[in-house]
Amino acid sequence: MDEKLKRLVRELGEAINSSVNDSQAVNDALDRIRETGNEVFLVLEATIAFKHPPIDASGEPAEEGEVDVDERLNEISSEDRQFLKSLRISFDDGGE
Repeated sequence: MDEKLKRLVRELGEAINSSVNDSQAVNDALDRIRETGNEVFLVLEATIAFKHPPIDASGEPAEEGEVDVDERLNEISSEDRQFLKSLRISFDDGGE
């Protein structure tokens, strides 16, 4: 991850932390728990995922809305296929 992206992710983390800390509703809820005689610690986990723009066959970024269906179907793992099958979602793509 480049330095600019690291800085932006750090800023996002700080903004989320500030939002939670500044939330009167969160603080009120924590206070109500403390009033029961319990100590409370709030730990939140955030997952930040990045998705690179799709690349076309020439190696250039694909136009918005341009999707190669065969490529996308090839990206579906066997675990994902099993999960979709368990939900009775199927597609005929020649895989599994």
